[in-house]
Amino acid sequence: MTFKVLIIDDEDSVQSILTAFLNRYITNKEIKGEIISMSDPVESLFELTARGDQYSLVLLDVRIPKLSGDEIYTSIEQVNPGILGRILFITGYPEDLYERFGDKEFNVLQKPFRYESFANKLDEVLLP
Repeated sequence: MTFKVLIIDDEDSVQSILTAFLNRYITNKEIKGEIISMSDPVESLFELTARGDQYSLVLLDVRIPKLSGDEIYTSIEQVNPGILGRILFITGYPEDLYERFGDKEFNVLQKPFRYESFANKLDEVLLP
């Protein structure tokens, strides 16, 4: 199994932690993976619009300057709804999502988190 992951987060430290956790997950599961990190939400939206189908998983922060994660989600809903189930929101503020989209179910991992909860959530999203 090979999978490709896109991390969208404006904080370098969070990108580094997510990359380290993903590398550990890939090693533990004995799978091949490619990890791409982006901090610019506009570039990220373009990437998801153009090549979203290539990603097995998208780790998306909610609070990003210029274009929030929920705004990216709404845009993807219009142009590439097939990948919505592969989006995992990584946020310290899950209430932002539920206030805006009270009627939707999301894959959410709340910050702060440990590797075990991260790996369990990845199993839920990648192996439904």
